Amino acid sequence: MDLLLFLLGGFALVVLVRWWRGAVPRWVAIGYLALAGLFWSPGLATRGVQVPVDSAYFYHPWSDTQTQPVVAGNGLLGDVIFQMVPFRTLVRERLLRGEAPLWAHSLFTGQPLLGNAQSAPFAPLHLMALPLPPVRAITLAAAWQMLLCLLLMDALLRALGAGTAAAVLGAVAFALCPFLVSFALYPLGMAASFLPGVVLGILALWRGERGGLAGLVACALALALSGHPETIAHAAVLAGCVAGALLLQRGPRPRWRFLGVLGAAAVLTGLLAAPVLLPFVQVLPETARWQAVKGTILTPPWVPADLRVVVDPLVYGSPRDGIWTRAGANFHEISTAWVGLVPLALALAGVADRRRGWIVLGGALALAVALGVPGISPAAARLPVVSLALPVRYRLLWCFALAVAAALAVDELPRRARGRWALVATLVAAAAALALVPPPDLRWERAWWIATLGGGAVALATLLIPRARPAFAWVAVGVVLADLALLGVRYNAWVSPRFDLAPPPVLRPLLAAGAGAGSTKAGPFRVLGAGGSLNPNLAAIYGIWDPRPNDPIVPAATVALIDQVWGYPSVNGVGGLIRLEHEGIGVRARGGDAAARPLLDYLGVRYFLAPPRWKLPLPWQRVWRHAGGQMWENPAALPLFFVPASVEIERGRGEAVARAAAIRDFRALAVAEGDPTSPREQRGGARLRRVTPNGFVLDLATPSGALVVSSVSFMSGWRIDVDGRAVRPRRVNGGFLGFDAPPRARRAVVDYRPAGWTWGLALAGLGAVLAVGLAGLDYRRRRRATPV
Repeated sequence: MDLLLFLLGGFALVVLVRWWRGAVPRWVAIGYLALAGLFWSPGLATRGVQVPVDSAYFYHPWSDTQTQPVVAGNGLLGDVIFQMVPFRTLVRERLLRGEAPLWAHSLFTGQPLLGNAQSAPFAPLHLMALPLPPVRAITLAAAWQMLLCLLLMDALLRALGAGTAAAVLGAVAFALCPFLVSFALYPLGMAASFLPGVVLGILALWRGERGGLAGLVACALALALSGHPETIAHAAVLAGCVAGALLLQRGPRPRWRFLGVLGAAAVLTGLLAAPVLLPFVQVLPETARWQAVKGTILTPPWVPADLRVVVDPLVYGSPRDGIWTRAGANFHEISTAWVGLVPLALALAGVADRRRGWIVLGGALALAVALGVPGISPAAARLPVVSLALPVRYRLLWCFALAVAAALAVDELPRRARGRWALVATLVAAAAALALVPPPDLRWERAWWIATLGGGAVALATLLIPRARPAFAWVAVGVVLADLALLGVRYNAWVSPRFDLAPPPVLRPLLAAGAGAGSTKAGPFRVLGAGGSLNPNLAAIYGIWDPRPNDPIVPAATVALIDQVWGYPSVNGVGGLIRLEHEGIGVRARGGDAAARPLLDYLGVRYFLAPPRWKLPLPWQRVWRHAGGQMWENPAALPLFFVPASVEIERGRGEAVARAAAIRDFRALAVAEGDPTSPREQRGGARLRRVTPNGFVLDLATPSGALVVSSVSFMSGWRIDVDGRAVRPRRVNGGFLGFDAPPRARRAVVDYRPAGWTWGLALAGLGAVLAVGLAGLDYRRRRRATPV
């Protein structure tokens, strides 16, 4: 099924790219389809997957379902299983039911889903893969994005004047470079695959070619929808450089017209992407990530030894082999500046040409920013658009620049003596540098090193033998293909089908009780696991609500209260939220158990997954035991919404958080923000009638009015309607949602519908109308220009 879908979708992508830019020959396009299919064949043609689901089996309760020790295929890819898979699971469920994916009840104490950006609900390639479950669909989408990158890069290079072999060389060098392969399962990799299409669209606009505007908007929109705002910044920097370089030349159309059409493309892309971009922009200032980095200038530390990765990406080892010797950084961010030995030599040897020289210089500046070179990286980090992306990830632009420069040089340099000897010199120098900086002594890493040096020797011999010289370009293609394929094909490891993420036995009674639907007779409840057990966000794939954070895009106000009580060091601290001792429950709290247990009750933590031999104190009661541990129930857990006995008003957020952290019984007292008052008594109640995809429906009984509080995260997008009248949401207990119910209120509808989503839909509708209008005008213009 996976392979069939890949072929069907792949043929569709080939047809679309060739329809837009017909320069890519049919046989080359079919070759790219075969290359992408073979690269990802372990996940497409077998029952296993290339998504790191084995990482889950290091944790309880999944680990107890295995009789043999688990060895991770690539431990660095944990975010894929602990973030990407849960996000895609929630999004897929919503889209298949025709629901807007705005809010996630099961992540943390509730958090934005669409506003997270990395959930990428409308990423085109993910939409194509909807028929498959996420652990298979992510691999399928990765294969499509590699194919698309090959096609778009090939079309771009042909538009720049490259021949067939040169275009294939550049396409392979970029699409199979370690940067794109290591991020292939992430939104970053999908977004980056559209980068050549954006540049190609700008070039087509400058030349006044048919389809330039439509192609540019399509590629830029797909990039924006793919779920990685940082790559939008990368694309904006690259687009600005390309447009600036084109404006310095005399083109076939006036400069003002080119700028006008380019501006129209940017506006149209922004309008069509508004339903995704505006919620993210609205959510970001309220998140823990923004609060952590706000006002800081991010620059990587300058480590001169990191320059070695330019000539050997494995000099620090590889997470795929379980070794990594570079402290303070990972393979993704350090060792991904490689495009192959021969493309590196070609790009450097061709700098004497003015056009290629500027391309390599631009790439070198991007690499300097990524490496933290003093003077360059700090200055770049202060630029308006450049600063929106992590500096280390500007390696992407270095790889792109080298692939383009190498493709433009491979046909020309061998023909001229000066260029040929320059290429010989750079190839010998690059090979010598690689020989002097060998990777660790592991079988696969040494095999890649020897094969790459051998390929360089073959390329060198082809240059030096006159009869073989005309075949140099195709020899270079074969050498770089072997180099990058051998380096990257095992990075996203094949995982056995026995790691199927089936619910472990200890969770099955919980799911049967209604956790998967988030609703039982007792109402929705939350579940915790000891330490790293029941790893959040992974519990969400079963519909289990887990209040532990495992993503920086969580509400900062809610984190502030939990941090005040429990003091865990970071929003990504999976094991930091709660710690159990062998003979009792001990929560890592600033005030000890007395401070921690009331918050557990308030958060509605009804069940706790503990190791088999642990015993929890009252009021916890053990309800069942299975392989993987035992489940304990907390009868004191509060419902999601309730009316406290009294309310106290504090002046500001800081005072409210401090006061809420000291509460010992949240049934008796709640804290809201406003003009300070002494506690006032309340009567009444609130009962949750129904959980909706992005909110709740409540039955109220407030004879004299009351403040209704919840343990749901407060965000600015909440809309509350009580008996047909809008009510303003209030932040209660430092970071949670509440509202004032008027006297004799009966029904409340609580809905998360951020203004960014509402306005985004309206702007996207406007953009669609403009796109149709522009297409109609273009059609009429072409009909008038066609002779009868």
